[in-house]
Amino acid sequence: MIATSLEIPQILIQTGSSCEPFEFQSGLEWTVGRHPSNPIQLGDRCASRQHAKLVKLQDQHYCYVDLNSRNGSKFRGRSVKQPVLLQNGDRIKIGDTYLIFQDIPPHRTTGHGTSDQAQVLLLQEDALQGKIWQTVLRSQTIDSYWESAEIDLKAYLPRRVASGSLPQLLILDTQVFGDQTYEVCAWCAQTFPQLKIIVNNSQERQILMAERQKAAQSGCLNWFPAFREPKLIDNVAGIVVQANGVMNILGGTLRQDKLFTALKSFEQLLGEVAFLQPPPKPVEQPQPSQASDLAAQNGDLTQVTRVSRKG
Repeated sequence: MIATSLEIPQILIQTGSSCEPFEFQSGLEWTVGRHPSNPIQLGDRCASRQHAKLVKLQDQHYCYVDLNSRNGSKFRGRSVKQPVLLQNGDRIKIGDTYLIFQDIPPHRTTGHGTSDQAQVLLLQEDALQGKIWQTVLRSQTIDSYWESAEIDLKAYLPRRVASGSLPQLLILDTQVFGDQTYEVCAWCAQTFPQLKIIVNNSQERQILMAERQKAAQSGCLNWFPAFREPKLIDNVAGIVVQANGVMNILGGTLRQDKLFTALKSFEQLLGEVAFLQPPPKPVEQPQPSQASDLAAQNGDLTQVTRVSRKG
């Protein structure tokens, strides 16, 4: 793998053992595809001439948009139907090629973080819910690390201890580990008692009392439902409850004015992301001669539909 500066967000283009970086040094939009005119050119035969684009929003967020490509794009095993807000480590699959997004703040690469900032480890399965958590934390000057859902916590946390950078709080989405969530939480609480744990469910709007009890028995300090997006301001009271829960654990006081401003900006971002959705490709209608040939092949000339030629 080629070593590059991670102070600039970048895409790693990985095909087999080959890995080439593309840094987002300037501009607001970069197309991806087979044609040489694309800033991010792919040699994969499954890629369309202009397959997709990456867009920078609000000077800090990056969004992947599939441009109705013939063979499509895959994100976390699913076809990309809507614009995707990217987080560090996200992988987009096009044919046999992976686009790996990397966006790591400078102090993460140097190891010189600010000691007065609380640190929170985010493990979130749902990209949008995780982005909202990041927005909430940043509004209160809380530094968050969003790691891949495929992380091995039993190897990761000891490394953080050895480097003197164990986070103060883990916010864990139950969708990451599924049925093993509370077993993981119990291990974390026993092995690293200084690490506080909050669990959330990115798919549920309400949390049953039985779930709260299991979380508490596993050493978790709170259990939160999913944020009600995209109308964040309309549901700000619930977000304040969750933000206060975090601040109580970290020993801080919630700045509601900062939180409201950040949520309003993020709600605007969601509108910008929705606007990026390309219109569906028009269905090509057969020309009269093509329709006649098709009907003749089927032995039924009564099914021919007249199509007027334009231009």
